[in-house]
Amino acid sequence: MTLPRQEPPAYDALADPRTYVNGPPWALFARLRRETPVAWIEEPVVIRRSGGLERATRGPGFWAVTSHALVDMVSRQPDLFSSAERGPFLPEPQSRSDLERMRRMLVGMDAPEHRTYRQRVTQVLDSQAVRAMKESIDGHAQAVVRRAVEAGRFEAIGDVAADLPLLVLADLLGIPHSDRTLFMEWSNALVGFDDPAFGGGDVRVFRQAIADAFGYAAGIRADRLRTPCDDLVSKLVVSEADGRRLTELEFSHLWLLLIVAGNETTRHLISAGLELVATQPGLAAELAADEQLLPTFVDELLRWSTPIMQFRRTVTSDTVLGTQRLRTGDKVVLYYVSANRDETVFTQPERFDPRRSPNPHLAFGVGPHFCLGWHVARAEAIALFGAFRQWLPQVRLEADPVRLESNFMNGIRELRMVLAAN
Repeated sequence: MTLPRQEPPAYDALADPRTYVNGPPWALFARLRRETPVAWIEEPVVIRRSGGLERATRGPGFWAVTSHALVDMVSRQPDLFSSAERGPFLPEPQSRSDLERMRRMLVGMDAPEHRTYRQRVTQVLDSQAVRAMKESIDGHAQAVVRRAVEAGRFEAIGDVAADLPLLVLADLLGIPHSDRTLFMEWSNALVGFDDPAFGGGDVRVFRQAIADAFGYAAGIRADRLRTPCDDLVSKLVVSEADGRRLTELEFSHLWLLLIVAGNETTRHLISAGLELVATQPGLAAELAADEQLLPTFVDELLRWSTPIMQFRRTVTSDTVLGTQRLRTGDKVVLYYVSANRDETVFTQPERFDPRRSPNPHLAFGVGPHFCLGWHVARAEAIALFGAFRQWLPQVRLEADPVRLESNFMNGIRELRMVLAAN
């Protein structure tokens, strides 16, 4: 079905990854919220490569949902707005096998499978595991900051923002710390797929990352089945639901989600915060002077940066959303990054307020797909900025940040920093 475009062509830039190389298009999101919070967006032609072959593709278009109230509403109606029907990601699945792969990931499931898989993870992330993670997080945060401070000059993504969640993830999963660099490589290839530095749309890079990650997962699963340990992997592979264990393929998909979601979002949250304090000396001084400010600072940072900008849903039956009539099969994209700047919910949303309370941001999603690891990501950011607190007034940018070319992840690819003398 071809639907008429409802708004001027400028709205169509929303789907193009190149639009985001200087950060999210805040003015465009504000205009959408004001004029048509459910707007029809035409998708651009995208060049996909596989080796030496190139193929031009264009998605069918989608409804962009940009207001806080409507993003919340859609998120709480999974029967009407499905994650599994056509997958949770904006690009269309290129084959039936691609779609089936998405449906095996937690973010691409609907009930009842989604409920069963979430229960598996929440059962193994018990209070004892959370306490152990707290010790791991605090210890690694102190070590990461100490190395950066001693160096005086550092690349904040690899040396700080990515290293902390990767170290915590390695402890949680019971894998060697030296293997954490593999997690970052796979995450870059999968989440940063459109960025020229991480594959530039080459399907081979994407598929090779999945194959490598699945191969690693199969090996570690087999090892834990033979010799279980006190780690998350062991608990996942031996746990049962409805009288059965996860198959190798099921475990591999869950593993992939854990290693990508477990480092990617926190990495971009921390890097956004480091860039912010480097450019706002007053904020850095506030944090240095008041440790009690850290929790609300991180909550505001989640709202301000919103690392995962959007997820996709598919309409399962004709409905009305806002003032628009949606048809069965229509693609709907939920823009959390816009909802978190909604003027009807947040006073002066363009101002970073480290004391903002209440702060009903949607950075972790809402509804049945609310982020399972939200408490870990938040704790990591609080620990990192707590460990860095006394040096934050000295943090400066050594070069302009290099942002990720992505319409999915709001992130920085390179952030060179230096500690200035007092």
